[in-house]
Amino acid sequence: MLVYDQYIYPEKPDIDDDIVVFHSGFCSTSPNYSYGKDTRDYYLIHFVTRGKGTYRVGQRIFHLSANDGFLITPGTTIVHTADKKEPWDLCWVAFFGRRAAALLEKAGLDEEHLIFHYDKDDFLENCIKNIYNESRTGKNIASITGYFYLFAGRLIELHEEKEKKEPDIVSFSRFDDAVIYIRRNIRSRITIENLANYMRLDTSQVYRIFKKNTGMSPQCFITRMRMDKACEMLEKTDLPVKEIAEWMDYEYQSHFTKQFRKETGLSPSEYRERIADKKKP
Repeated sequence: MLVYDQYIYPEKPDIDDDIVVFHSGFCSTSPNYSYGKDTRDYYLIHFVTRGKGTYRVGQRIFHLSANDGFLITPGTTIVHTADKKEPWDLCWVAFFGRRAAALLEKAGLDEEHLIFHYDKDDFLENCIKNIYNESRTGKNIASITGYFYLFAGRLIELHEEKEKKEPDIVSFSRFDDAVIYIRRNIRSRITIENLANYMRLDTSQVYRIFKKNTGMSPQCFITRMRMDKACEMLEKTDLPVKEIAEWMDYEYQSHFTKQFRKETGLSPSEYRERIADKKKP
């Protein structure tokens, strides 16, 4: 197996920029070669240039081939495996920064949407090659970042073209719109004031909308959705409870455990054990 992985910095730098490209590379894999079962604190996008393989995130498995790409998000445990008969060639770029999540969202990529397909030309592969080559030679950060923005820009164009082709048949009620906002910000501790600002309503109106649609206050509904997400992560990942609590923006694991037990009647560890028992044959 051949791997060419070029790091711009010896370790992840403490830089608070909009976008920071960390490393990039290429590989030609051996049959059944598997990599993963670890996590990282930055984003990675892989692009398949030849062959086939699978990408596993929790219980989700994606079967990919040439011209498919996949996103790895921070804190996510993944495994990607080359095909037995047609092992894939991959190229990748790793990055983080204040604007990273926003750029990915514009490209239609997030934790629920991890896959894309691009077969128009070699543009994406060439962008990564340029990042890789510049990282090996001059290490001109402006050029490296520029190539990355070109890469991201093409993904955004791809997503916008796809969105235009889909008919505009969905209209959301104020409640539906609020639920989408909560889901997109599920990691944060959203207040009723946050919702009111987003919905451009006063807090009493927001309260009435949620009470009418759910029978719950907005805060109770938000907590329920956050705990549902916690249940999903406990079931579909092997992340430690401490990391899940941190991912959901709890300062202390004990606070997360207390809230989880209040909603489910079980501690996070007990919930995970019960799910594991149910899956046993």
